[in-house]
Amino acid sequence: MVVSGLTIGLLANKSRINMNGNDNIGLALAELPSASSEELFVDKVFTFLAPNDIQQFEDLYLYEELNYYVLVEIVTPHDCEINVTIVDPDSDVYEIFKTEVNISQGDQWFEIPFGTAISGNYTFIFSVIAELNLNLYVKIFFDRDEKCLYDIMSPEYIAKLELYQVNKFLSGSVVEHNVMLKTDVSYKFYVGRVSAIGGELISREVEVYYYLTDPDDIEFTIYANQTMKSVGEVLHFNFGTAVSGVYTVKIKIYCKVDVVNVAYAIAEDYSISTGINGTEPDPEPTNGTIQGYFYVPIEWTLGFVVSAGLVVGALVVIGSVRKKKSSVSLRN
Repeated sequence: MVVSGLTIGLLANKSRINMNGNDNIGLALAELPSASSEELFVDKVFTFLAPNDIQQFEDLYLYEELNYYVLVEIVTPHDCEINVTIVDPDSDVYEIFKTEVNISQGDQWFEIPFGTAISGNYTFIFSVIAELNLNLYVKIFFDRDEKCLYDIMSPEYIAKLELYQVNKFLSGSVVEHNVMLKTDVSYKFYVGRVSAIGGELISREVEVYYYLTDPDDIEFTIYANQTMKSVGEVLHFNFGTAVSGVYTVKIKIYCKVDVVNVAYAIAEDYSISTGINGTEPDPEPTNGTIQGYFYVPIEWTLGFVVSAGLVVGALVVIGSVRKKKSSVSLRN
């Protein structure tokens, strides 16, 4: 990795941190989070001398897959150019902030996000170019409960994660994951950049290619040369499965910076069909005794009615004759 000559010189001399240009400050390693959810690494105003000056904070232990934040604020009425660089445990360099600050236009403070892909000791480098001496407030902090992507995902999806990962990508890097998915289920996919990229002087475009291959080896192209949005603006989509089994997720990233961190996840959303294994419908529920029906042809019904009528008529005639005979005998 290539760092500016000024940065390289400072990386070679990792013995102190200047405070007001004179004092040495020892920064303790971050403890594992305990009582307070917000953890501070640095929280101090520093003097930067013209025409350029640097503050360097070393051996800050960062945990993987968490969101960290860098806040810088001009606290004196001066214009300047500010650069913030992070060097990770693998010596990969992230240029997360680079901009010219104009106090007359209201530029005073900036908060820069940085999501981690690996755990280890990091170095934070702040450089300022200015015509006059100035004071800059620097704060480096994180929330122990704030994992990458979790801030935009609802708890129901977090509880049903099938895949969650934060990886760092060099330009052209490709990652693949095999994930077991059910059939006839809609899954929600997320992918987003979690590390900031410097300002106007650096191209911030990050392109993503996203492919999904099902168990039958059918490939689905989701994104092709899709521009990835700013940190916090995550790309997401739903994908409904037609078969169950192992799906292959393939992600390729192109960027014009040395390295960028990208987080991605898959969570079960909802069942699409009411089928059993995607082929047979569920049996209809029954809440009582099943009723049976017996159907008689209309010709049988008419014949039965006529026959019944003849029998009833005959019985009526016979009854009348017997009644008449009985009446005659009583008169004798």
